[in-house]
Amino acid sequence: MRGASGNFGGELVFRQRNGKTVICKPPCKYPPKTATQIANQERFSRANDFAKAAVKDPVKKAYYQSIKKPNQTAFNAAFQDAYHKPEVEVIVEEKVVIKAKAKHPIVKVQVGTGHAVLNNKQWEFPLIEKPFTVKVYDIAGNICTQEIRT
Repeated sequence: MRGASGNFGGELVFRQRNGKTVICKPPCKYPPKTATQIANQERFSRANDFAKAAVKDPVKKAYYQSIKKPNQTAFNAAFQDAYHKPEVEVIVEEKVVIKAKAKHPIVKVQVGTGHAVLNNKQWEFPLIEKPFTVKVYDIAGNICTQEIRT
């Protein structure tokens, strides 16, 4: 049986592990990934790529060193930053007010085709005709989109 590999009658599989022949059950077939699983994998991959790049940049690394929790690395803080999108609240009265809750800095806010202005920890934009779209961009590259209709 030395050096044997392959399956036997669909019941057993012979494999080589560390120079020894091992007999095990055949691998099970996994169902295809759902759209949610694929989206989560892409989000995880994008966050990982951002964290790698952030740790290589001395300015960003210093920023993430300053906001990291105890027993956490700058890489972990950057990864968390990129993985979680900001929460956005849009208030439409005499002007459009955008309040973004996020652990990380918001870079810009786009309302329709214009850009909102930061004023007292909230973003403001003159009232425009509905419908319009609000896009919030954070330092990690996340884009949070909210469409205002009525």
